[in-house]
Amino acid sequence: MGKEKIFASELLKKMTLKEKVAQLSQTVSGYNCYERDGENFNFNNSFKNFINEYGAMGAISNILRSCPWTKKGWGIGIEPHQRVKVANMLQKYVLENSHIQIPVLIEVEANHGVQALGSEMFPTNIGMGCMFNPELYKKVMKSVGKEIRLSANHIAFVTMFDIARDPRWGRCEEFFSEDPYLVSQYAKSAVEGIKEENVLVCCKHYCATGDCFGGINTAEVNVGNRELHEIHLAAVEKAVKAGADVIMAAYNAVDGIPCHANKHLIRNILRDEIGFSGIVLSDGFGVRRMFEYMGYDDLKGSCTALEAGIDLSLADNGAYLNLIKACESGYIKEELIDEAVMRILIKKFELGLFDNPYLEENNELVAYLDNGIQKKLSYESASESVVMLKNNDILPLSKDKKVALIGAHADNLYYQLGDYTSIRKDGEGKTIKEIFENTFSSVEFTNGWSFEGNNDDFENAISIAKKSDVIFVTLGGSSARALIDTQYDTKTGAAVSTKGFLDCGEGRDVAKILLPGNQVELMERLSKLNKPIIALLIQGRPYEITRVCEISDAVLTAWYPGQQGAEAICDIITGKTNPSGKLSVSIPYSHACLPAYYNKIGEDGINDDEFCSNTYADYKRRTLYPFGYGLSYSKFIYEKMNVKKIRKNEFLVDVTVKNNSSIPGKETIQIYIHGRGNSVRRRCRELKAFRKVFFNSYEEKTVTFNLGYDELKIYSANNKYEVEEAEVEILSGSVPDFNLKAVVKTEKSNE
Repeated sequence: MGKEKIFASELLKKMTLKEKVAQLSQTVSGYNCYERDGENFNFNNSFKNFINEYGAMGAISNILRSCPWTKKGWGIGIEPHQRVKVANMLQKYVLENSHIQIPVLIEVEANHGVQALGSEMFPTNIGMGCMFNPELYKKVMKSVGKEIRLSANHIAFVTMFDIARDPRWGRCEEFFSEDPYLVSQYAKSAVEGIKEENVLVCCKHYCATGDCFGGINTAEVNVGNRELHEIHLAAVEKAVKAGADVIMAAYNAVDGIPCHANKHLIRNILRDEIGFSGIVLSDGFGVRRMFEYMGYDDLKGSCTALEAGIDLSLADNGAYLNLIKACESGYIKEELIDEAVMRILIKKFELGLFDNPYLEENNELVAYLDNGIQKKLSYESASESVVMLKNNDILPLSKDKKVALIGAHADNLYYQLGDYTSIRKDGEGKTIKEIFENTFSSVEFTNGWSFEGNNDDFENAISIAKKSDVIFVTLGGSSARALIDTQYDTKTGAAVSTKGFLDCGEGRDVAKILLPGNQVELMERLSKLNKPIIALLIQGRPYEITRVCEISDAVLTAWYPGQQGAEAICDIITGKTNPSGKLSVSIPYSHACLPAYYNKIGEDGINDDEFCSNTYADYKRRTLYPFGYGLSYSKFIYEKMNVKKIRKNEFLVDVTVKNNSSIPGKETIQIYIHGRGNSVRRRCRELKAFRKVFFNSYEEKTVTFNLGYDELKIYSANNKYEVEEAEVEILSGSVPDFNLKAVVKTEKSNE
């Protein structure tokens, strides 16, 4: 037994039942536990009464959280120079009013930057995935981890397990990709980057929530055991191996059993099969939602969640406090409570909280936020996440052009930032309009289209466009909660109704992925002017853009590019930066052609649609642009591929690529496989390796990849991972051409 387990077990012996359950029940939320008066902060009765009643507090969520839901803006919430002071005050109150001095864990949302006043907002995850650069993402998350540590907080909540299988789902912006291999590389980087700063990582969400029925948030998930393992558990395995500390259960049910009640998912798969030993956390109000959903009373509901494996209940609303009565009445054994408490105490010990519960109050955090490191990383991430989908030689654009800038996204920073964004103050980032006006010789701006379909500004947009050399139009959707009057689910914080426009983010699912309002209508009108049109998509999901691409001379998607996104976009438009993003999600040909993810189970390796399944009689194509696609100002030629067997079921793959242009640039070399002859039908194409490589002008490089057991294994008909005796086709090349192919044979082998 390690010293942390010895310490925790000795401490556990001294704790009362109430003190133990207080470690498990997050009844008090951080953003509701205090009031601010100038520079002074006071804890309210909800916080104090809990400590006085139960004599302990295990964890508290989001004292720093700033958003329209919490209403913690500047002058009301906790500002950067106050973060450490408030965290120390909170810690001190808990320790001084507890029977046994056990520090409290402080959690914070960090999906694309810390969701707190004064924090840098990075591109959302769907854009990060398009970088195909987990190394850069690791640097971003290390910087986020450092900010959390310097704020005297302890646990980062980061979405990293969910797979973007249905673009109708409003939360697609939070997910890296539709591909499990790519997602798993980012999950690994997130965990490693944050943990380098001695901060705990909470990985969201477990499990399979990206396959929600019809793209509806929290809806039922119906996947088979093989789909579960090959698609939805790949990132979980990588994160656990990288050292994940906390895993958050998802709201949804899998095959009829809610994740918060799913003993098989948590205890059998997550703990026994994958080997996770850390804390399993509920999603906000997830325990109470589960037993209300299932029709359980308070005692049965709380016992069911604990027996399933939920250790810590987030935004508990008193659900886990029922465990006291349940234990005293013999419904549940105290040993099961002890097991959960032990995991929490061990993590506190590993952090060093028992020895150092406080952080010195100095200016280190403010200095870090002001030193420009995060801004630089945010700019680099935005630059690499932009995907150029089309370019009829209109780009790059000369700065002496007269530009007609049209579209609401260009004139408000919030449209660049996405969901889980903290409330901004003036000067925290620049808009596309501001950057363009400082770059081009002449810029005239108007909204033109509207989200609601109002045509009042059409004629103004056309008038501006007639006087221009080039028309630049922003299109897409909105997760900008700060710009609208929104009603929220009091239990989850998801948007349930709005006054104003919001079509993306948590709780904003759509039936059709059509561009909102009259965006396409205005594009049709502008096309009749016979002037060059550049379309820029600001979005949290793939939309149907087939007609937009037919009209436009150039099309780029920047997703929600973050605080430094406008500058990154302008630098790509003008050629200062060479675009290098690749699609981490497929773009459907039509909203009627869903699902459109590329790695469907199918018979053939490649077909003319890059989608390996039969299509419809009325839509011969399912995808407009496939996964892995993205253009550059450089011209990359895939010259040859050599495959060498180095041992049983292990191959070295050499790919030679040349930049056949005078423009230096980055190319993401991708390796896919397609297997035949297995005990189960393999997916039509599976990403198994990639590397982003910089090429000077006319430079040729050979890049080597290793394909071994992890890349070649399948979840077989024996219901286990293994390599089988089969034929494997290896593919590489510019997507979707895949001009380089080789075939190897694998041999039967367990790990």
